[in-house]
Amino acid sequence: MKSLTIVVVLAALVGLMAYTNPSRDDFSNYIRQYVMKESQKRTQGTQVQLFAPILGSLAGSVVSSGTVRADYILFSTYEFQLGQERLRVLGLFKNFILLEKPDLKEFQSKDNAFGGMKVDHPRQ
Repeated sequence: MKSLTIVVVLAALVGLMAYTNPSRDDFSNYIRQYVMKESQKRTQGTQVQLFAPILGSLAGSVVSSGTVRADYILFSTYEFQLGQERLRVLGLFKNFILLEKPDLKEFQSKDNAFGGMKVDHPRQ
């Protein structure tokens, strides 16, 4: 009787995990919300707060289009490469756990957006 209960509980857990395995759309929504939250947290000001949803939508579509999803039936992993930095996320039970987060400060501070090349600005 006890072993039957354990089997039934395990079967229910496996079924629940398979049913709640997040989709690519769920991941896109997660990234959109994550970017909006991070941009609001890092910057204070009404102008930036107005553009946070636009930035979130744009980032969500860019990241989701470049993301590699590995579906393991019960859970999924998502990986996105940003230069040398990598974003890795585990999705299970319709939730996401950040496994590896890119250091965006390091990515932004690599001299500028011109691939690490220094650009001399003329002095006035």
